[in-house]
Amino acid sequence: MAHLTGRTGYKELIDRYNRFPQGAPEAESLYEILKIMFTHEEASLVSLLPIKPFSVKDASRIWGKSEGDAYDILNGLAEKALLLDMNDAKEQKYVVPPPMIGFFEFALMRTGGHFDQKLLSELFHQYLETEEDFMRKLLSLKTPIGRILVNEKAVKKTDEVYVLDYERATKIIQNAESIGVSRCYCRHKAEHLGEHCDAPQEVCLSLNNLSQSLSKHGYAKLISNERALEILELAYEHNLIQFAENVKDDVGFICNCCSCCCMALKGARKMGIPQTISSSNFIATLNDLCVGCRKCMDVCPLGCFKLDGEGKITLDSTLCIGCGVCERVCKVNAVEMVPREKRVFTPVNTVHKLILEAIETDTLHNLIFDNQAMYSHRFMAAFTGAFLRLPPVKQVLVSEKFQSKYLMKLIESADIK
Repeated sequence: MAHLTGRTGYKELIDRYNRFPQGAPEAESLYEILKIMFTHEEASLVSLLPIKPFSVKDASRIWGKSEGDAYDILNGLAEKALLLDMNDAKEQKYVVPPPMIGFFEFALMRTGGHFDQKLLSELFHQYLETEEDFMRKLLSLKTPIGRILVNEKAVKKTDEVYVLDYERATKIIQNAESIGVSRCYCRHKAEHLGEHCDAPQEVCLSLNNLSQSLSKHGYAKLISNERALEILELAYEHNLIQFAENVKDDVGFICNCCSCCCMALKGARKMGIPQTISSSNFIATLNDLCVGCRKCMDVCPLGCFKLDGEGKITLDSTLCIGCGVCERVCKVNAVEMVPREKRVFTPVNTVHKLILEAIETDTLHNLIFDNQAMYSHRFMAAFTGAFLRLPPVKQVLVSEKFQSKYLMKLIESADIK
């Protein structure tokens, strides 16, 4: 009985994460991760917090604590990057980040810190790569959490008009109001496991509000836009792939990923489902200038290039995510990046993306009735969830017409920001 009681707070926290579209499948390794990162009391308290941003006053009311006590708890959690404290025009706001891209990564974005990072790295490897349930759920989202930015230098001059500003890493960086640089979670984790490559680690870029929150507590270092562009050039030199938040407006991060360490790229390749990462609007083509040097095979993150029975290189374009690193390493112009026939859909902002994911995962009712600390909200969430899962209602929600024409109007008018 004591064993079960000791897990109650962590079970409540796992249930809280599973009300979020991304989710976190229950597993012994997840319990061990949460026990390292949260005290039992912290886990119980965080399990009551809403998905939407909230204030100290909100947390005080939900927890039944004074605002002073609530602030101390929230600040302690933010110090460990288990909450993000976001700047707001009116008052300080907090948000509970998902496991990924969220507090899993934040824990390894600097050396030292609050946790045993070697032990965490081993547990992350167990939960994310060995057991796979979490990654399968994450990579099954029809609206992916991240998208690929094409290497701008790989695009022909005649095709540059097809690359919009939100698809250009350079433009995103130039337009950012604040930028932070952190240690790459994936390569740092691999280092603790003795499996890391020689790609630079200080290349993970957080932007705007996220950079401000992470830099407050030492998880990121604020840098100039010019310095961020230099980091982008360094990433190009090491054939790293630019993986950004899957939104058009107010992009929160740009990761510079290697195919050997990156969780998303490794998962997509292992499971053979490249569509789990939103591709760029370009796709690689291979012409008859190819001399078989195999450099494209060495750098392609999804294994698009293979040898046929005669020893010639072939390209499986269905696997291509449009990063452009193959074009960069090809010295004989055998690889070209061309615009896709149909443009890839990108959500307008984080709220738009979250609601699309909620519709896809039957968790929209959890966003509508977000305060699970209230019995009335729990009841209405259960009732509404059953209604939204009815076949005719579900068909309307997932229709392209609803998602493109009406959804943004609902977001603008509803209190879900």
